Amino acid sequence: MDALVYIYYPLLLLLLFYGAKIKTAGEWNDDVFSYDHTKAFLGFQAVLIIFHHLSQRTCAPWLEPSRIHHGLDAFVFIGYLSVAAFFFCSGYGMYVNAHSNERAFDHYFKRRILPLLAMGLLAWIMFYIAELCIGYKAPAPLWINVNAYNWYIPVMILMYLLFYLSFRVIKNEIAGITVLIALTLILFFFAMAAGFGTWWYNTLHLFAVGVITARHREAFLRTAKKHYVPLLVISVALFAALFSLGNYYYATCGIFRLPPSEPLRVTLEPFMQASSAVLFVFIMAMLGLKIRIGNKALRFLGTFTLEIYIAHPLFVRLFGFASFDDNVRPLYYIKNQFLYVLAVLVISLPLSFGIHRISSAIRNRDRAGSGKTHG
Repeated sequence: MDALVYIYYPLLLLLLFYGAKIKTAGEWNDDVFSYDHTKAFLGFQAVLIIFHHLSQRTCAPWLEPSRIHHGLDAFVFIGYLSVAAFFFCSGYGMYVNAHSNERAFDHYFKRRILPLLAMGLLAWIMFYIAELCIGYKAPAPLWINVNAYNWYIPVMILMYLLFYLSFRVIKNEIAGITVLIALTLILFFFAMAAGFGTWWYNTLHLFAVGVITARHREAFLRTAKKHYVPLLVISVALFAALFSLGNYYYATCGIFRLPPSEPLRVTLEPFMQASSAVLFVFIMAMLGLKIRIGNKALRFLGTFTLEIYIAHPLFVRLFGFASFDDNVRPLYYIKNQFLYVLAVLVISLPLSFGIHRISSAIRNRDRAGSGKTHG
């Protein structure tokens, strides 16, 4: 029955490509960066992140051999690529919104920062309640030791703050973009020097890349269409090389009979991952020019991606081989991978949607109240 886990691969392809429209020679999907298309794409990336976290609890190479059950191996190292897509689309969307809406910075902290803080707090509460049920006492600080999946929240808040500084406080756009790039690089090297895990910083620069792409959208589209095939071939080849070095260093050295070096691997890894993240987003944009994705399921998932990100880690832990750390028993260990994936999806997706509906109702009520107050 464990072999049933492989059925998720064609199901994921079906989710992505059902209803897709392929453009013929000379035709292009000029809506590749549109709201609807990117939301559908991010809906799929949110699902991939779930599979990535599930794979880390079943077949990651750093697990004890007795806990490794193969099947989800293709997802072990792809998580940062999906996160890169989120950072890119956030930067792109923020720039477009700032230039199409003269009130984009009104109540900025309330609209942009507060929802992220609320989601982070909700995740903390969910984990805390689960801890009480299991009888686990977490070491402080709780949010780092127990809910480490939530690193995305503080990093995204930081990028929103940098955007505010670059495009609200600084009035000159070129200067603002320069500041955004410079501060992003400072964050990258600071996090690397401080010993943070690479996932904390190997994709945050995609936010700035999204801003730059939005500013030069027409130039990007012209160049991509004019040199489509060579750009796609070169970028795929480079991506394969950089992804392999950044994630399968020793295996890559073995294939090419190169002497491996652990200090070199540690030095190369963040740069290879950061570069491959840029190429991944570029390749997805190039493919999007020829394949327009979108179906009801993707559009539905795309409406509550943050909630999906927040809710699913709890169940990845509760049904894995261990819960809050590797020595704490789970709520119920689902050893069979097919059922493990199914349980996490069946519980976390409806819960995520429920959280989304509640938070949306609160925000709409707040907007309505503000309208009456200031009307």
